Amino acid sequence: MKMSRLGYFSEFLLFPPLLVFAMLLAFRSSTPMQPFRMAGFYVAGLVAWTLIEYLLHRAVFHHAPILSRIHDLHHDFPQDLIGTPGWASVPIGLILFAGPLCAVFGFDLGVAATAGLVTGYLWYVFVHYASHHWRPRRNSYLYRARLRHARHHHLSHSGNFGVTTGLWDHVFGTALKTQASHRADAK
Repeated sequence: MKMSRLGYFSEFLLFPPLLVFAMLLAFRSSTPMQPFRMAGFYVAGLVAWTLIEYLLHRAVFHHAPILSRIHDLHHDFPQDLIGTPGWASVPIGLILFAGPLCAVFGFDLGVAATAGLVTGYLWYVFVHYASHHWRPRRNSYLYRARLRHARHHHLSHSGNFGVTTGLWDHVFGTALKTQASHRADAK
C-alpha cells in the first residue's frame, strides 16, 4: 500500500508510547521484580524479529497471493513508500504476538519479548527505508545492508530476504553471492 511519509513512519509515533506504557505496567505488576529476566526476553524478542522478518519476506511477501502483488509493486517502484499502515500493524502485533506471548509467559515477560519484537520491527522499517533512500557511508552497517538488499532487488528475488541482517540467508542457504565472489568462483 503506497503511503505518505507520515503514514509510512506512523508506527514510530504509535509503537514507542504503547511500549513504554506496557513496560511500566509490566514492571509494576511483576512480583518479584525480574529486570534481568525481562532483559533476556527483550533480547530474545529482538533476535526472533530477525527470523520473522526473513520468513515474512521469503514466504509471505514473495508467495502469498495478495501480499506478493503488493510486494511486486515495491520491486517495481522501490522509491515509493509502500508498506503496512500503522492502523493495521498495531492490531496485527497485538493479536499475533503480544497476546500469545503474554498468555504463555505472563504479562511482564510477554511485554518484554513484544518490546524486543517491536524494536526489531522499527529497526527493519528504518533500515529498509535507508536502503532505498540514503547514500550511507562506505563500509558502514547501513551501506552493507543497502548492498545486500540491492542484490535482492536487482540480482535475484530468490535470495537475500533479510534486510536488517543476512544471518538467516546464510543459515537457510539463500544468501546471494557478491560480485567479487562470482569473479573468484570463475577463476
